[in-house]
Amino acid sequence: MADALKNADVEVKISMFGEAADSACRTLGLEADDGKGLTIYFWDKPWTGGDDIRLPLSEAGVVIRLRKAAKGDADDLTVKLRPCVLDALPADWQASRDGKDWEFKIEEDWTGRNRAWAASLKVEDDFDRPTTEDGDVDGDRDSRRPRLTRDQQELLASVEITDDDLDDLVPLGPVQAIKWKPSRRDLIHPLTAEFWSVGPDLRLLELSLRAHPAEASSAQDLLERTLLDLGLQPPSPQTSKTRSVLTALARAHLEV
Repeated sequence: MADALKNADVEVKISMFGEAADSACRTLGLEADDGKGLTIYFWDKPWTGGDDIRLPLSEAGVVIRLRKAAKGDADDLTVKLRPCVLDALPADWQASRDGKDWEFKIEEDWTGRNRAWAASLKVEDDFDRPTTEDGDVDGDRDSRRPRLTRDQQELLASVEITDDDLDDLVPLGPVQAIKWKPSRRDLIHPLTAEFWSVGPDLRLLELSLRAHPAEASSAQDLLERTLLDLGLQPPSPQTSKTRSVLTALARAHLEV
């Protein structure tokens, strides 16, 4: 495990919301036609607790996400544990590795000053869009739950998410997204940009890069300084992109 952690990448993330996200897209020259279109769905079991939206799966540090590509590319279904207790992972999943049409990755997420280990298992295939509305059609339950592999179920079992828990999950979405790999000479590490929109009310842009742990702090500082030099001021403290979107999707689902 020590060697696995020593070699694990750090993913540095900065998110901007609303008008700030739109402005950042213009400043960075991110045109929709130049990016890769994605439609994204999540699964959770949302309910209201007073004035709060509760998301049991997310609160347990679990994300189940489907990304459907707009053109040509394979879809992917990902199970992510974040924050992840690395020592609790099954023995076969304590180091990053990959195979045909799948990738398992351990990395550390840096969002602002927050640090968290993450483990994710992504599987590529042709996935159907989940049924996001309740109905009485035969097979409706199967069309609403994620089509997880046995390995993904094993990863979930390590955090006590069982097959019975999956029966009650609700698909949340869609999120419309555009992904770019902009070339920036003012940055040392390759930059990824993703713009997500949920209806007319939530728009966000996440900028991220991956670096070796020894270089992560300087890479984060450089990214932050570059944005400031461009006149872009990310909010502080930073908010999780996924959590913000899940909350908006859950609120829309519960109001239907």
